[in-house]
Amino acid sequence: MHIFGLTVTEFLAVLSFLAGTIFGLMKYYDLFMDLKRAVKELNKTIASLEQRFDNHEIRLTRLEEQNKTIFKSIGGKRHEEN
Repeated sequence: MHIFGLTVTEFLAVLSFLAGTIFGLMKYYDLFMDLKRAVKELNKTIASLEQRFDNHEIRLTRLEEQNKTIFKSIGGKRHEEN
């Protein structure tokens, strides 16, 4: 018996090969989509951390300026010269 000019055994071999190839491609496509989602989530997390870092940096700068002002108001000028 012949199917598309191939014997049944050859046809099953070609069909199995194609099915395996398609399954493998779908598996790796799904893997890459998961990686893409993970990278997108990491980028969001990094952006959030950068924003928090900027906010903390601004806050620290303000606190440093407040400390300098308080230090100057209690007579700390002679210590700043050193």
